[in-house]
Formats: sequence, C-alpha cells, structure tokens
Amino acid sequence: MRVRACSICDSALDHCHGTLLVHTDRSVECTEPDCADSDRARHTFVVDCFDVAGGCGCAVTETCTGPRSLAG
Repeated sequence: MRVRACSICDSALDHCHGTLLVHTDRSVECTEPDCADSDRARHTFVVDCFDVAGGCGCAVTETCTGPRSLAG
C-alpha cells in the first residue's frame, strides 16, 4: 500500500509536521527533532505547554495566576 504524501510537501511550501509548544515565558519548542525554524507560520498545530498531557514544569506556577492562552 502506498503512503500518501503530505499535500503541503507536494506543494513544496516550507512547513513542519511537528507541534509548536508555547511556554509561559513565550519561548517555543517543536516536537519535531529536526525542525530548523520555530516560526509559528510553519506549524499547523500550536499549543500551550500546559495543555500537553503531563503538563510542563514551567506551567505549574503560571496555571493559577497567568494567562490561559499563550498560543493565541
């Protein structure tokens, strides 16, 4: 069975298949280990780090006091 290619890959547009995580200090990291550019426009999925299963250490103190949406 042939694996279907990504339509964005077929279009040769610059993009990443990973998810961009936005931390409470507004820094970002991508779940794709080979991601070379963490620009939001390259990522289809952008999420707050405290919305990830298991959470994030930086989100523990911010959850009660800070903004609820960082990815906005």
